[in-house]
Amino acid sequence: MRLTIAAACVTTFAIGTVILVATPGFDRLPPGGRAVPYLGIALAWGFVAVGSFAWLRRPDNRTGALMTIVGVGVALTGFSLFDVPVLWAIGATADTVIISLLIHLLLAFPSGRLETRGARIVAALGYVAGVLQPVLVLFSTCGSDLGDDCPSNPILISDDRSIASVIETVQGVFAVVAVTLTVVLLLRRWRASNHAQRRGLEPVLLLGAVIMVLGLATAATQSAGAGEMAAQIAFIAAFALLPAAFLLGLVRTRFFRTATVGRLIEQLARDRDLRDALADALGDPTLEVAYWLPERGYVDRAGHPIEAGERELTEIDHEGRRVGALLHARVLSETPELVVEASAAAVLALENARLEVELRAQVEALRASRARLVEAGDAERRRLGRDLHDGAQQRLVALMIELQLARERLPADADGALELVESAFANAQAAVGELRDLASGIHPAVLSQRGLDAALESLASRAPVPVELDSALAERLPSAVETAAYFVVAEALTNVAKYAGATYARVEVRRENGCAVVDVRDDGVGGANAAGGSGLRGLGDRVGALDGTLEVESPRGAGTLIRARIPLG
Repeated sequence: MRLTIAAACVTTFAIGTVILVATPGFDRLPPGGRAVPYLGIALAWGFVAVGSFAWLRRPDNRTGALMTIVGVGVALTGFSLFDVPVLWAIGATADTVIISLLIHLLLAFPSGRLETRGARIVAALGYVAGVLQPVLVLFSTCGSDLGDDCPSNPILISDDRSIASVIETVQGVFAVVAVTLTVVLLLRRWRASNHAQRRGLEPVLLLGAVIMVLGLATAATQSAGAGEMAAQIAFIAAFALLPAAFLLGLVRTRFFRTATVGRLIEQLARDRDLRDALADALGDPTLEVAYWLPERGYVDRAGHPIEAGERELTEIDHEGRRVGALLHARVLSETPELVVEASAAAVLALENARLEVELRAQVEALRASRARLVEAGDAERRRLGRDLHDGAQQRLVALMIELQLARERLPADADGALELVESAFANAQAAVGELRDLASGIHPAVLSQRGLDAALESLASRAPVPVELDSALAERLPSAVETAAYFVVAEALTNVAKYAGATYARVEVRRENGCAVVDVRDDGVGGANAAGGSGLRGLGDRVGALDGTLEVESPRGAGTLIRARIPLG
């Protein structure tokens, strides 16, 4: 790239120097007289200088390359004033192509790309007019507008005036349409831009529109044969100012960015709302600030998930960590430096706000978790009430009735009384078994008496699939931790039996970084969702009540891993 830029600069400087030296001796001049080659060289050098600077600073942006090409092309058109046939042919061929390149440059500024379908169509029309210029030179002795006093045409195929006239007419139509539509698009774009964009766009777009209008005026005066000299000088003079307009746009944009960032910092120092300050600074009332929470993604100030939709998303990092993003209108993407610098200025305020959002989200999650725990507790009490009423209570009532009947029969019917006593004994045994099962569901006795290892062995022995148990606990855990770990394994193995379609499960319990870590793996169908069922969600609440976390990894077809981390302190 640097070699290309150097070659363009050297070539344009050399051509311009030769033309400047030769201009006093030119006998054949355009309607504007000797001022035209001087203005043309100033234009060429200006375009190459500013274009090379922009190209070096922003290699990814095509604007600098386009400006450099325009500058080299303008320098080449000066060869049309020489009497050397080859040089004249080069200059005459490059003549109208310059207008095509200028249209492309103006429509692509500042990104260097033709962003809209309309811009691409208009640029294509301009290039059609430019491509017709070398075709015209093939059938015209002197090209299009330099009269009959010219050297011999070395690329002439046939001096056919009728063909040349048709080509000139078609070329003129395409050129007029392209230039007119360019003016319309430039003015529409200027009106649609916001205040921040206008600072950089105004010098280029408005002067570009003026140049296009002057180009039409020059063509009109050539047809009318009056005012041709003044129109051409005005056109080339305005054209020569365009590199300065590009440079002014860059300077104004940079100064404006500095002023914008300064105002933003001042407003944040006054404790103004972060979103409002950024929206005003960037001139985008639709702007929103998204905060990054690793476990939830992007959320708004209230902690609710947020989507970009039709807007652009610019991520914001602080010390290598993602802290948030700006959701803004697409037009701000044309000034990415402004968005980045404003984001950098606001990053500390955004980080503080993100911490508040994270705390608010945690409080909300805790509130929801507590509500679910209360609801689960109420549901469990109702279940226990139903189980006691339908099971043990009915058996105890039957036991009382049978004992009363046995007492009544005892003196007269000893055998009947004995049968009633045996039935009562059986009901008592059943009631004790049901009460034991209920108690196990509330808190298993084996867990209290013998610890987590024994309780997990009991669970594994009763599981419908083979379970490998790996417990690396040298001593007992706190009671609350053991209870939570037990129910994590119990619920996970229940899910394995009901839903996983697994042939194997593995339970591992270990201490790790001050936490008890419980892993339950299976080789089932996967697809488990912690948010989709009350069982896993309840486990998350139970573990979360101890400041722990519950992770579920369950890719479809690859089994499920449920991992609970419960702090021991």
